[in-house]
Amino acid sequence: MKKLPLVVAATAVLGALTLAGCASTAPGGSSSAGGVQLRVVGNPFSTERYGVGIPKDSPYCQQINDAITAMISDGTWKSKLDAEMQGVQYTPNAKENPPTALETCDAAGTAALVTPGKLTIGIKFDQPHLGYKDGNTFTGFDVDVATYVAGKLGFTPDQIVWKESISAQRETLLQNHQVDMIFATYSITDARKEKVSFAGPYFVAGQDLLVQANDTAITGPQSLTGGKKLCSVTGSTPAQNIQNNYAADVQLVQYDTYSQCVQALIAGKVEAVTTDDIILAGLAAQAAGGQ
Repeated sequence: MKKLPLVVAATAVLGALTLAGCASTAPGGSSSAGGVQLRVVGNPFSTERYGVGIPKDSPYCQQINDAITAMISDGTWKSKLDAEMQGVQYTPNAKENPPTALETCDAAGTAALVTPGKLTIGIKFDQPHLGYKDGNTFTGFDVDVATYVAGKLGFTPDQIVWKESISAQRETLLQNHQVDMIFATYSITDARKEKVSFAGPYFVAGQDLLVQANDTAITGPQSLTGGKKLCSVTGSTPAQNIQNNYAADVQLVQYDTYSQCVQALIAGKVEAVTTDDIILAGLAAQAAGGQ
């Protein structure tokens, strides 16, 4: 996936989850804010298919697939993605997006709704432009797709209950029927499919690294050898992918959220943050004051 270079400046506010006092920079330029400069390095080196997580006994798999297909066909998918990516320096992989090959659904199950008459949907609360909570307002592409799918299932926006679903809790939330479905940058993997089912995907991302701009030693996943500290979130796949396939001796540092990882990077506690390119782009835009 080819992506435009990204450089942002941020000032660390230790202990806070919101990055503030930051200014954006031109690619390759310097910041006027005097903060720590960050940049994305390493051309995307994996494929992450964002699926809709559902319980094994969900009745909705095929209906979700049909809704995703309709969203792509009627142009809503593209218009929503374009709107969410305004002000974000990110170019989706046109060869993979919009997705065309969706998961094959098993026979519909008989699971009841978590709350009768409501659709409880898990999302992230801290991923700008994807799943983001600001007071009582929820925004982002995951939210847009979820709202469209819910509409096709017969639920109006006021019948949706949004529930935070951090990476480490997603399978548990589905297995315990605490949510009806999850739209939370939830990569489809064989290991996860042993516990839950997936519809979709509705987006295909790639994996990248975020580093301090003055760090010339890290140029991609292979350069994380030598015991460098790499941050990702608990329960996600990107950091393990690097340790398994690129740098076996990398030291993994895990937090509950990527906001905490970015702050650790700014503070010099870790040397890189890894996750999907679209997530890093959104976090960088937020740090630059774009959210």
